Amino acid sequence: MIKLENISKSFQINQEELTILRNVNLEIHAGEFVGILGRSGSGKSTLLNLIGFLDTKFSGNYEFEGKKVGEYSDKELSKIRNKNVGFIFQNFALIETMNVRQNIEVPLMYSGISKKKAHHLTKDCLRKVGLVDFESQSVRLLSGGQRQRVAIARSIITSPSFIIADEPTGALDSKTSKEIMDLFQSLNKMGVTIILVTHDESLTSYCNRVIHLLDGEVME
Repeated sequence: MIKLENISKSFQINQEELTILRNVNLEIHAGEFVGILGRSGSGKSTLLNLIGFLDTKFSGNYEFEGKKVGEYSDKELSKIRNKNVGFIFQNFALIETMNVRQNIEVPLMYSGISKKKAHHLTKDCLRKVGLVDFESQSVRLLSGGQRQRVAIARSIITSPSFIIADEPTGALDSKTSKEIMDLFQSLNKMGVTIILVTHDESLTSYCNRVIHLLDGEVME
């Protein structure tokens, strides 16, 4: 599904070139649960931005489902990103003025589907993340674990090709972290492809495969 060939990424800072990624080669197949492990500054965030079609300024070749990403316009990439990628962040990224259902339906706002179908999809996602009775609840009243479950529900409502989870348990206690990781594992068993980005080595026990990043290079 995802194929990176000799991907490098550099920034120009004060007339000096800072290389963030160096000749990265990797493949991620549909249905995998892949962990990208590395310390702060290893290039994890840069790599996930690239994989998630948020950054197109790089050297090398990125193929998504057999097509070169560099051949798409920014508008086309935006459509591909909205359709194919679900993002989950450490800080949940929920809209505080909306209730649970409204937050989950945000990715559907420009899809053109009916309200009836949107509500049906929302209920199905709430069932998958264990929040069936929270549809009308204000997100301000939710615990950290519940907020992350809402974020996960929002990420899967469009049935994306893959989910990028960026330090998804970083703001959670150990018990809640385990619950969230168990949820990811159950979603993966349903066929959801998950890319977990973390510096916490203990989380990689949930993954089928682990990619180690060090100073912008894939080590194994």
